[in-house]
Amino acid sequence: MADQTLVRFVNERNILASLRVSGPTTRADLARLLSLTPASITRVVNDLVSRDLIVQMALPKAHQTAREPGRPGVGVGLNAGGAYFLGVEVGVGLLRFAVIDLAAGVAQTSQVEFDPASSPSAVVELIAAKVEQLQTAPTIHAKLRGVGVTVPGLVDLDGHVVNLPILGWRNIGFGVLLEDRLSLPVSVENNANAAALGAVYADPEMSAGSAIFLKLGTGCGGAAIINGQLLRGAFGTAGELGHIRVSDDGYPCSCGQLGCLESWVNLSALARAFGAGNTLGAAKLQRLPRTVAASFRNGEERGKHAVESIAKYLGLGISSLVNVFNPNTVVLSGIMRPVLEICLKNIQSDVARRVIFGSRIPEIRLSGLADSECAIGAATVAYQRFFEMSPVEN
Repeated sequence: MADQTLVRFVNERNILASLRVSGPTTRADLARLLSLTPASITRVVNDLVSRDLIVQMALPKAHQTAREPGRPGVGVGLNAGGAYFLGVEVGVGLLRFAVIDLAAGVAQTSQVEFDPASSPSAVVELIAAKVEQLQTAPTIHAKLRGVGVTVPGLVDLDGHVVNLPILGWRNIGFGVLLEDRLSLPVSVENNANAAALGAVYADPEMSAGSAIFLKLGTGCGGAAIINGQLLRGAFGTAGELGHIRVSDDGYPCSCGQLGCLESWVNLSALARAFGAGNTLGAAKLQRLPRTVAASFRNGEERGKHAVESIAKYLGLGISSLVNVFNPNTVVLSGIMRPVLEICLKNIQSDVARRVIFGSRIPEIRLSGLADSECAIGAATVAYQRFFEMSPVEN
């Protein structure tokens, strides 16, 4: 009986994934694609329809004419409003929220400020207030199925925040605190990992490939998607790509070492290269990439120097990552975007020059999810957990 339950669960997951990636189709086409019998497809599809997760629909005429002669099949597709997932990005004094539906479409986004000195328990209460608001909304109501939270720090496989230096959190069982308060499945993930998963869900073509993600801002978060799967490592803390070594000197990194990629490409590094030193307050530092980009376009030498410095060290770091991971794509994101837009082509050329001869040169591009990328990514983490959770756990 347990084996049959597991088989049905796997079939459900595969059907939902296929409909999300490829769109509506017929039962017969699903059976062929997933190598299932018509009877198996009928049982699982009927169950998913009864649970409001998929719906029957008329398919476009072009799809029907492509089928073999005979009685036209009834189409099935995801019911986007059948389930919702909340994503939360915990930043420095800012919580960003994103809700995605069953089709991984973004239903809503919002944000709220908080005191960066707040305790983890106080942040839990802010998240709980958002969940309670959603659970009373007419559209979402009881269809909120899970919560994903992302933080810019080390997180283990159990949702334990090992180290979050920008908020001063260490060894915090944040996932447990949230689950106890929310009575919903909760997943806690590193922000770069979440952003990477969000990008894969937003672009199904990336789901079968390998990609490297770098999120540039106060630090340099990293993540690797290998053959469609997030590389987590033995204990869940893999992907600290900002701490690969690109020099023998420089300013101390947040990890305490010298020469890390992060220490050469983050906001503080941009300020130093721009001649602003360490005198900028938090608000001006957040605006600095736009300031540097404007300076560059105005032909100012200090703007040019700052952009060239970021491009140089990103080229060095990405070249090493390409040699290690052999990705199809390298995705850059974060608040440094105005600077990255200027130097993207130079980074691409530098990487092509530096990687091992004969290696395929990946596409290097900017993330398409903008400011809400981590919150959207956190929502996809909750989405993934819900549909990949073992039926025994459920």
